[in-house]
Amino acid sequence: LEDPAFIGDWESEKRLGTGGFGVVTLWTNRKTKQSVAIKKCNIVKDGNETTDKQCDRWSNEIELMRHTVKHENIVKTIDVEPESFIKELLKTSPTPNLPVLVMEYCELGDLRRIINKSKNCCGLSENEIRNILKSLRNAISYLHDLKITHRDIKPENIVLKQSDNGQIVYKLTDLGYAKALDKKSLNASLVGTLEYLAPDLLYSERYNCSVDYWSMGIIAFEIICGVRPFIPHATLAKWMLHVQQKKSSHISITENNNENYTYHNNLFPEHHITKSLARELEIWLRIALEWNPKQRGYIFEVPDASIVESKSKAFKFVDPKDAPIQKLKIFTMLDSILAKKFLTIFSIFSCEFFSMEINEETNVSNIMDFIEQECGINRESIQLILSLEQKVTSFSTETKAIDLFIPESYEKPMLFVAKSNCILNTSDIKPIIPSSITDVFQNIKIKLKPHTLKQFAINAYYFVKNEQRLYTTLLNGIKTYALVLNDEIVKYKTNVSQLSKLTNGLCGGVEIYRSTLNHTKERMEKKDLISLTGSTFILWEEQCTKISNTINKLQEAAEKITKRYESVLKRSREIISHNILKQIEQDYYNLKSVENRYEIVRAQILERNTHEKSHIDLMQSVYECLKKRDILLRDLGFKELQQHLLNIKIEMQEIQKAVFKALQHSEKYQKELMKINIEHHENIWNLMQNFNDSQFTSHQHRRDQDYLPDIDTMLHSGFTANFDLNGSVTTLKNALGEQEVNKNYLCFGEGPDVTSLIADNEALLMTTESLIRDGFELIQ
Repeated sequence: LEDPAFIGDWESEKRLGTGGFGVVTLWTNRKTKQSVAIKKCNIVKDGNETTDKQCDRWSNEIELMRHTVKHENIVKTIDVEPESFIKELLKTSPTPNLPVLVMEYCELGDLRRIINKSKNCCGLSENEIRNILKSLRNAISYLHDLKITHRDIKPENIVLKQSDNGQIVYKLTDLGYAKALDKKSLNASLVGTLEYLAPDLLYSERYNCSVDYWSMGIIAFEIICGVRPFIPHATLAKWMLHVQQKKSSHISITENNNENYTYHNNLFPEHHITKSLARELEIWLRIALEWNPKQRGYIFEVPDASIVESKSKAFKFVDPKDAPIQKLKIFTMLDSILAKKFLTIFSIFSCEFFSMEINEETNVSNIMDFIEQECGINRESIQLILSLEQKVTSFSTETKAIDLFIPESYEKPMLFVAKSNCILNTSDIKPIIPSSITDVFQNIKIKLKPHTLKQFAINAYYFVKNEQRLYTTLLNGIKTYALVLNDEIVKYKTNVSQLSKLTNGLCGGVEIYRSTLNHTKERMEKKDLISLTGSTFILWEEQCTKISNTINKLQEAAEKITKRYESVLKRSREIISHNILKQIEQDYYNLKSVENRYEIVRAQILERNTHEKSHIDLMQSVYECLKKRDILLRDLGFKELQQHLLNIKIEMQEIQKAVFKALQHSEKYQKELMKINIEHHENIWNLMQNFNDSQFTSHQHRRDQDYLPDIDTMLHSGFTANFDLNGSVTTLKNALGEQEVNKNYLCFGEGPDVTSLIADNEALLMTTESLIRDGFELIQ
């Protein structure tokens, strides 16, 4: 019987799915807007023993689901009101006495819907894969702890729900509670899901929880590569024949157009995860997809090797306790893999992605070693460029690599690497074309079988899509390179300005020193002392001229450097807005058309309507992509862009070297200028000292009282001072005789009047020192 459209406030909206023993329908409460997924058992009791067991199992497992199973990665049950709603719903059930299962509604559909999207034909993104595997691992481990084996894990039974924080949560549903699997029901009830079942469910009466490990491995391979691993198009008999022949190391089997089978130890290269994660998951898949159920999910661990070796040498035999021990690793190994962090690196030089595992101990020096080994760039030529998403603004060889890691950013490079003095090695960038495409290139008129055509179509779409990704990432890398370079140039303006200020300060210092010399010369000429300096003053003037010429040349060099810098700065800004870098995210390879052609081939395969020319359009898309790729990489404007960027970098490096040398010379000349100023100051003091010594020698027989008037006599002799304020000024007589006092002497006969001259020189010297010191501080 069909469910009614309405029961009270509840409205039946649509059927969500149909299982082997039940139907799931979406119901929404019109008042509360609550939506639930309700699963009803559609088994009709007919007295058959199997049917009765299925009904009993349904009731028991529903009870278990309601009261025992509580996990965030398993769809939870919900109580709804009023109770009359459920009662009315049971009236249309073929088995009214069996309870219904009311579950939370996962509005984003199931994993099959995600896998079937064209963009996911070669697998999902790394972030999605990580989240799905983690969720699936948690759910299965939880069920196994409860001694529950799901037995029917497949993409249709993994549903998606958006949490309150916007994150997508993957949940396991349809726990197989009503599935009493036997050989008679396999072909009838498991059509389309055969490859998710472990082989032991097909050939053995007994099985254990390892059947879920197999299903988990199959799903893991499919979400990574987009297809199931073991000849998914084959019949059951052929599938069993070839799968049971695989070795433990084999994780996939393919069949070509000539019915030749190949056993693979690795994932297909056409996927969207980092190479580092792929290598790790290949190891895990080998234990998940082990044919032998007793070994599936397990590995053999040898006890401490040193202990075993010492025992074997001592006793000439191996203790049974020291033999390899079988340990369950299906969950812990996956946990370890998913906990690892991989740094994504894009080489601008070779236009390819790399990834490396990092931890708390990894530093930039280790990254350099990795790049040298993997990218083939000499360590001295490696240039690391931080992506614009990085929070770190600068780094050194000691910087921790973990600081460069950006969570959930595996699709984009966290770090760009370039080769010094070279942007892109266009002569050696060859496309990586999938083998299924090269096979068709060699015989374009070949009629492809459906399974071969499907693989060809998938790989053709992937190839064009990947070339689009590589080219846009390359342009983003070059633009990031240009932005980082421009930022360095802008920040370097401070150094150029400091050089200009310093050279101007030195020029000012020279002018002050020259003024000091001129002032000294003028005062000495007035005092008639110039002859006392001899050749010293000429030497001072020569020194001044020499350092003045040198500093003038330095200033001219600084002006040229400034002009070159301004030119480089202008060009670096212009290159950022280059036409090629303006609109990077565009469809360079007509990807939309390729997707449409892929959809046509896919529909032909589903409708079994393929023909000998089904692959031609996609073949044409690949050919056009290769032509466009060659045009883009060899484009004259693109080459000029790279050359301009390289020229700017080289010229900026030359400017930095020139500024460094100029600053060194400025420091040297600053010290030289200070030195000659101090020498000049010392010479003035020496001149005064020498002159004082000569005066003291010629008059040493006189006492101080001979030079000074008797103040006491003047104050007590009864002499009355006569102060004529308006009288005429008379010439002061020399205390040493009757001559007039020479202007070169003080009134108390203290020697030559050079004190004021020294004071002037001291003031000028201090001013000069201050100016030069300010310039030096700017450099520091």
